Amino acid sequence: MDLFLMFAQYFLLAFVVIYATSKLSFFVDELDKKTNISGALIGGVLLATITSMPEFITSITATMSSQVNDPGLAFGNVFGSNIFNISILAVADIIFVKEMFFNKVKTQRKTNALVILMYLIFMIPLFISKFSSGDYSTFTVGFFLTFNIISLLIVIVYFLSIRAMGQDETEQSEEESSYSFKKIGIYFGLWATVVIASSFFVTLVANNLGNELGLGSSFAGAIFLGIATSLPEFTAVITLMKLKNYEAALGNIVGSNIFNLTIISVVDIINVNEDLFDTLLVGKEARENISLLLILGLFNSIMLMIALLRKKSTNIYIYLIPSVSILIGYFVYIGLSV
Repeated sequence: MDLFLMFAQYFLLAFVVIYATSKLSFFVDELDKKTNISGALIGGVLLATITSMPEFITSITATMSSQVNDPGLAFGNVFGSNIFNISILAVADIIFVKEMFFNKVKTQRKTNALVILMYLIFMIPLFISKFSSGDYSTFTVGFFLTFNIISLLIVIVYFLSIRAMGQDETEQSEEESSYSFKKIGIYFGLWATVVIASSFFVTLVANNLGNELGLGSSFAGAIFLGIATSLPEFTAVITLMKLKNYEAALGNIVGSNIFNLTIISVVDIINVNEDLFDTLLVGKEARENISLLLILGLFNSIMLMIALLRKKSTNIYIYLIPSVSILIGYFVYIGLSV
């Protein structure tokens, strides 16, 4: 297929994703006004699950399709999307710096701490492989199960994160929605379907572009595909920030990141033919790139934790240090990978 036509398809689908997600985010805000459910939980579970569907579909395809069969692409897509997601939050923080929204939110601290824990868990097999003399099956569950014990730990942490988001105390919106529950549900379902469908096709085009441009699978997953699958998160954050629903915006990013990390574990568990971590660890190039992604993802989550835990900052330059650090880390990764 002509490269120009592929780019045209990519940008057209990207526009559909952005428009549909902006509509979806609007009805998430309306749902927040209509219910007593916290914006952190709505953004962190409901919206995050939908905006993370592209990563889930792509990871399933990358590992279980005989035509692709490339675990490196799945790992690169998920970890790359997480890095881009945090970068989205950093960019939004800079754009809306007058709001200093990190000074106003009190949620996602426990959940982000669990994201940090997930990164540390994912690092365990990579660390052990350095001293295992090529034996990568140390953590594989026995009997008829081929998934890694790391996957089980990650799934457990994910359910703990849902509980943590449900316990977050948030300020209820004083505004009232003009829509009924029925209308919100119908419109939410409609735009969610459009988001998932358009995101699926844009990831296919992005993958083809990566192949056409000759990018390595894990790098293509982290940059080209990672950006494509993060378009819903980008639009959702910008839309919710405009609506001043900071808790839902933050919840969407943190919730998407923890859901993305869980995707790897879910794919590993349902892929009964092999241990996903084994196939990753035996490839030196993929292993090195994923290690770099994990380190940067951990760094970004720590920077976010600093922004959430510190005392309220009135100095704009000091306030922006975490967000600027996150963006610097992202561009350093691109520089090291090119």
